[in-house]
Parts: sequence; C-alpha cells; structure tokens
Amino acid sequence: MNDDWSAPTRAENNALRAQIDSMLEMFASEKSALLGMQARAAELVSVWSEDGLVRASGNIAGVSEVHIEPDAFKRSTPESLGRSVTEALGELARQTARTQEEALSPISAAMPDLSDLVPGAPSIKELMAQLAPPPPPTPEPVAEAPRSLVDDEDDEDGYFRNRNYLR
Repeated sequence: MNDDWSAPTRAENNALRAQIDSMLEMFASEKSALLGMQARAAELVSVWSEDGLVRASGNIAGVSEVHIEPDAFKRSTPESLGRSVTEALGELARQTARTQEEALSPISAAMPDLSDLVPGAPSIKELMAQLAPPPPPTPEPVAEAPRSLVDDEDDEDGYFRNRNYLR
C-alpha cells in the first residue's frame, strides 16, 4: 500500500528539487551580475575642465575630490576659475549619471514592470523616469564686479598693487 504512492511522490520530489536547484543557480548568477553592475555604477570617474585647470573626481555617491592646478591662479581670473570648477562638476555629474545608467540598464530592461504583472497598476518605470533628476543646467555667466569695487584705494591689495613698496 505504501508503494502505490511512493514512486510518484519520489518523482515529484525529484522534479521539485531539480526546479529549486535551478532557481538557486539562477539566483546566484543574477546576484553575481548585480554585484558586478553595482561595482560598475560606483566606479570613480574623473573629468577635467576644458581649460585643463580643474579636475573633479567622484561617483554616483558624490564628489570625492576637486583638484585645481597649482598655476591656475596665474593663468586665470577668479571668475574664469569659478566657471571651470562649475564646468568640471557639471561634466562629472553627467558622466556619473551616464555610467550608472549604462551599468544598470540590463536590469531595468529585463525586469518586468508592475503594470505588466498587475493589470491596471501604475508603471514603476514611468514613475522612476519622472523622479530622476534632470541634468544640471548650464550656469549663466557671472557679471564682473564693478571697477569701482575692484580698484578701491582703501582695499589693502589695491594699495600695494598700485604703489611702490620702497619710497
């Protein structure tokens, strides 16, 4: 009597075990791929400003370093150097976003959307696209300070810049 149901049950158990083993193998490979994608998305990116005076480095977590060339103050004005820093940081933001998108695109392409699984449900992919921050805008040029403020005689730098040290 025990043998009547034992053979089909054993075969069903073996089939179920094989299915679970297959799912565990697929999970392990997908987990490994996800860790690789996560590492790729978090890679350090370095960019230079167009004039070569500023290098910004960072990843999707943020800026890790801003390097200004030692001769930048000789080769540039404060306004121009400020634009170079802004340019480098903006390019860093664009490149890290691009790196993250490239690294994670295989996941989002293969993953079904909630609206695919549940009829009438909102699309999570559309929601995520709406929540993604837009790229940083190109900054407006900064107007230079009026000459009267720059050449003020009371300014200590102006005093020494405009006079002979030895009298």
